[in-house]
Amino acid sequence: MTVRPGGAGGRENRVHGAGDGAQTRWVDIDQDAVAAAFGLGRPSGPWRALDNGGAPTGARVLETARGRWTVRTGRLRSEWHHRQAHRVQRLQRAALAAGIEMPRPVEPPRPAVGYWHRLAGDEVVQVGEWLDGHDLRRPGADLVAATEWTGRTLARIAVLDTGGEQPPAPHPVEEWREWVAEAEAGGLPVAAPARALLPAVADAIALVRDAQRAAPAAVLVHGDTSRANVLRTPGGYALIDWESVQPEVPWWDAVSVAFRFATPFNGPTVSADPRTVRPLLAAYLDAGGPGGPAEESAFAGLLRSQLASTAWFLWLAMGHREADAGQRAFGLRVVTDTARELPGVLRGLPDWTALLR
Repeated sequence: MTVRPGGAGGRENRVHGAGDGAQTRWVDIDQDAVAAAFGLGRPSGPWRALDNGGAPTGARVLETARGRWTVRTGRLRSEWHHRQAHRVQRLQRAALAAGIEMPRPVEPPRPAVGYWHRLAGDEVVQVGEWLDGHDLRRPGADLVAATEWTGRTLARIAVLDTGGEQPPAPHPVEEWREWVAEAEAGGLPVAAPARALLPAVADAIALVRDAQRAAPAAVLVHGDTSRANVLRTPGGYALIDWESVQPEVPWWDAVSVAFRFATPFNGPTVSADPRTVRPLLAAYLDAGGPGGPAEESAFAGLLRSQLASTAWFLWLAMGHREADAGQRAFGLRVVTDTARELPGVLRGLPDWTALLR
């Protein structure tokens, strides 16, 4: 039997929320009705697509008499999506209460699931306040203050009372082989890089499983902290895009963020840059973030995240989730990049542990 990603026989083990995959068609949504339902005031003009740095997005920017807002659509297809919506809301409410800087979600009208307002069927919409500023992907961005702020913020999130769940185990390599066989049978472009990726996938799964046998307690974390999601605003910094909330060991999450923060995107590329890794982890620990051993198990969160996101983009490249042409092309690009980068990440782990001390 072919394991259908996220469907019958598959599992919802990934880092994306309700707003990904097939999007509600914006032409089917009345912006005036959304503005009225959320109490945003009269729209000043038509909403526009949110610039997401070339990556697919289901978000729009809406200006009204009361301000500017980010509007997202999605679909709650399964019980996992419903649990994820409540998981996101739980962490965001705790983080807001703790004073962590972020765009404030607008409380949705009923019927609602988390911060999502149900439109019709499984279609949902959510609204958040707009923050003026820019992310840290642009060349020449000053990362010194941002790196320390990010480390402190990770620590503040880690000590919130959001435990009770354990991270999911990665998909077994047997499922990956079935997906590759399906891609090959369909003559899909993603088949070759996915096939090349299998040995590294097997090694990464083995490391994550070994680490999980003696894993410390997990808490809810942001799940996608990167230079793309740290916003420099007139008042300082803010952490945006909370839809990838997931349970994770705090130390593992901090290590994952530290090694990715030297790169523009939270993707397959990882940089062992001591100018980023050491200050971020030092700020995290100084702010009271739970630490952990300086050993290869500390990279289990990074590898689990890479496996989960790569599986998702492989599914998109294969045309699952009603992926359109743009999403399929983006998925192919991510899988191809991961096939190139993941073996190098695994080879680097023994040396990278020195940066954790």
